[in-house]
Amino acid sequence: MTKPLLALIGTGGTIAGAASAASVSTDYKPASLSLAAVVDTVPELRARYIIEVSQPMQLASYDVRPEHWLDLHAAVMQAVNNPDVVGIVITHGTDTLEETATFLHLSVDSDKPIVVVGAMRPATAYSADGPANLLDACSVAACTGARGRGTLVVMNGRIHSGLWVGKRHVSSVEAFDSPLAGAVGEVADQAVQWFRAVGRAPTVAWQTPTTWPRVDMVVAYAGVDDTALRAFVAAGAQGIVHAGFGNANTPTAYRAFIQSLPAQGVLVARCARFITGSVTRASVYADAQHGILTAGPLPPHKVRIVMLLGLAHGMDGPAIQTWIDQILLAG
Repeated sequence: MTKPLLALIGTGGTIAGAASAASVSTDYKPASLSLAAVVDTVPELRARYIIEVSQPMQLASYDVRPEHWLDLHAAVMQAVNNPDVVGIVITHGTDTLEETATFLHLSVDSDKPIVVVGAMRPATAYSADGPANLLDACSVAACTGARGRGTLVVMNGRIHSGLWVGKRHVSSVEAFDSPLAGAVGEVADQAVQWFRAVGRAPTVAWQTPTTWPRVDMVVAYAGVDDTALRAFVAAGAQGIVHAGFGNANTPTAYRAFIQSLPAQGVLVARCARFITGSVTRASVYADAQHGILTAGPLPPHKVRIVMLLGLAHGMDGPAIQTWIDQILLAG
């Protein structure tokens, strides 16, 4: 029986990190080892699969920028377009893993499984979680049941949608969760179990952007004023995500200013800060009347990615709102 071919793409992160001693799990240098070296720590991978390794970048994920996503997207598409590749696994640091996963989920139109995986402890730690996570990720990428689900994240035995997953703890191996949506499956001893039917959000009609638009985030807090908003507008923001109180409420002090921005060519989206739940449209004022978007339960940094992709592909406010609604409907 021919072994399945998996494309493994390395970007660095904690899963490739090294510390001064095996007893150290939080003070380490990420992106110290190549992906090939990480793969060699799990001999079962090459016993089960044909592995093709590429390394388009080697970064701590706190340094990953949208510009890096273009290189990663190109690497993913090269694997997607190889008819022999059955699945793609991307190793990534956990600080921005959920953002990269969301970007890929909304920009790669393919039924092939794309799995993003990381680790909460460096490769040199006694209790390193990277090897088990990587083996699980490959099990998912090779699973026919993963097809058509978009980009997935595999961490600590759980499978999450790249759109809904988030990092909820700074150091625990149980750091990743999907509030409201829940995990889509789990892995145990390389056996994959799915909790829901196949489905995914619609992707953008991908064209490689020549430049990314500037999209910033403003977080509301007690006593906040419009200083940050005005600074971002002055810096050339084409979009602003306002992470508001409660049901994405905006303070009265600058509500008129934020309502005026769409007419000035600055797209605004409202979402909630720090809490889960679906923001309702027109809960504070007439969003549609002012051209302001609402993003349901999506958190601020994921709303920003939707706006980045939408603006980079020439969408106006109503088109992006329609896309958001379609994304939320697809779950």
